[in-house]
Amino acid sequence: MPADSPEMPCQLCGRSFPRAGLTRHHCLPKSKGGTEDHVELICGQCHTMVHATFTNATLATVYPTVAELRKAPELIAFIRWVRKQPATRRTRNEPRRRKV
Repeated sequence: MPADSPEMPCQLCGRSFPRAGLTRHHCLPKSKGGTEDHVELICGQCHTMVHATFTNATLATVYPTVAELRKAPELIAFIRWVRKQPATRRTRNEPRRRKV
Protein backbone atom coordinates (compact mmCIF):
# COMPACT_ATOMS: atom_id res chain seq x y z
CA MET A 1 0.00 0.00 0.00
CA PRO A 2 1.42 3.43 -0.86
CA ALA A 3 2.81 5.49 1.99
CA ASP A 4 0.44 8.35 1.17
CA SER A 5 -2.73 6.23 1.46
CA PRO A 6 -5.38 7.91 3.59
CA GLU A 7 -5.88 6.72 7.12
CA MET A 8 -9.26 5.81 8.51
CA PRO A 9 -10.35 5.45 12.13
CA CYS A 10 -11.31 2.15 13.68
CA GLN A 11 -15.03 2.52 14.31
CA LEU A 12 -14.67 0.93 17.76
CA CYS A 13 -11.50 2.38 19.33
CA GLY A 14 -10.97 5.42 17.09
CA ARG A 15 -7.28 4.82 16.33
CA SER A 16 -6.17 5.66 12.77
CA PHE A 17 -5.08 2.94 10.36
CA PRO A 18 -4.44 2.64 6.64
CA ARG A 19 -7.53 1.10 5.02
CA ALA A 20 -5.65 -2.21 4.66
CA GLY A 21 -5.17 -2.26 8.45
CA LEU A 22 -8.91 -2.45 9.12
CA THR A 23 -11.11 -5.52 9.03
CA ARG A 24 -14.76 -5.87 8.10
CA HIS A 25 -16.95 -6.59 11.12
CA HIS A 26 -20.49 -7.76 10.41
CA CYS A 27 -22.41 -6.03 13.21
CA LEU A 28 -25.32 -8.32 12.49
CA PRO A 29 -23.53 -11.63 11.89
CA LYS A 30 -24.03 -13.24 8.49
CA SER A 31 -25.29 -16.37 10.26
CA LYS A 32 -28.06 -14.22 11.77
CA GLY A 33 -29.11 -12.58 8.50
CA GLY A 34 -26.53 -9.79 8.24
CA THR A 35 -25.75 -8.28 4.84
CA GLU A 36 -23.20 -5.81 3.45
CA ASP A 37 -25.37 -3.07 4.98
CA HIS A 38 -24.35 -4.30 8.43
CA VAL A 39 -20.55 -3.97 7.99
CA GLU A 40 -18.25 -1.58 9.89
CA LEU A 41 -14.46 -1.25 9.58
CA ILE A 42 -12.63 -1.97 12.82
CA CYS A 43 -9.00 -2.78 13.60
CA GLY A 44 -7.87 -6.37 14.01
CA GLN A 45 -7.19 -5.93 17.73
CA CYS A 46 -10.76 -4.79 18.40
CA HIS A 47 -12.26 -7.35 16.03
CA THR A 48 -10.49 -10.21 17.78
CA MET A 49 -11.63 -8.98 21.19
CA VAL A 50 -15.25 -8.60 20.09
CA HIS A 51 -15.38 -12.20 18.87
CA ALA A 52 -13.41 -13.50 21.85
CA THR A 53 -15.98 -11.89 24.16
CA PHE A 54 -19.36 -12.36 22.48
CA THR A 55 -21.19 -15.12 20.65
CA ASN A 56 -22.87 -14.34 17.34
CA ALA A 57 -26.25 -14.68 19.07
CA THR A 58 -25.30 -11.98 21.60
CA LEU A 59 -23.94 -9.71 18.87
CA ALA A 60 -27.17 -10.08 16.89
CA THR A 61 -29.56 -9.45 19.79
CA VAL A 62 -27.74 -7.21 22.27
CA TYR A 63 -24.97 -5.44 20.31
CA PRO A 64 -26.07 -5.14 16.65
CA THR A 65 -24.22 -1.82 16.12
CA VAL A 66 -20.73 -0.53 16.86
CA ALA A 67 -22.24 2.28 18.95
CA GLU A 68 -23.80 -0.33 21.24
CA LEU A 69 -20.57 -2.35 21.33
CA ARG A 70 -18.70 0.76 22.56
CA LYS A 71 -21.05 0.80 25.58
CA ALA A 72 -20.70 -2.93 26.36
CA PRO A 73 -19.51 -3.31 29.97
CA GLU A 74 -17.29 -6.23 28.93
CA LEU A 75 -15.36 -4.02 26.46
CA ILE A 76 -15.13 -0.66 28.25
CA ALA A 77 -11.79 -1.37 29.96
CA PHE A 78 -10.34 -2.90 26.78
CA ILE A 79 -11.35 0.07 24.63
CA ARG A 80 -9.93 2.51 27.19
CA TRP A 81 -6.64 0.56 27.15
CA VAL A 82 -6.36 0.02 23.38
CA ARG A 83 -6.99 3.72 22.61
CA LYS A 84 -3.68 4.48 24.35
CA GLN A 85 -1.74 1.96 22.25
CA PRO A 86 0.04 2.88 19.02
CA ALA A 87 -1.62 1.46 15.92
CA THR A 88 1.57 -0.52 15.23
CA ARG A 89 1.26 -2.46 18.48
CA ARG A 90 -0.47 -5.78 18.10
CA THR A 91 -0.86 -7.93 21.18
CA ARG A 92 -2.64 -11.22 21.43
CA ASN A 93 -5.99 -11.02 23.17
CA GLU A 94 -6.45 -13.61 25.86
CA PRO A 95 -9.39 -15.91 25.22
CA ARG A 96 -12.29 -15.37 27.57
CA ARG A 97 -13.25 -18.18 29.91
CA ARG A 98 -16.83 -17.94 28.76
CA LYS A 99 -18.30 -15.94 25.92
CA VAL A 100 -21.28 -13.75 26.69
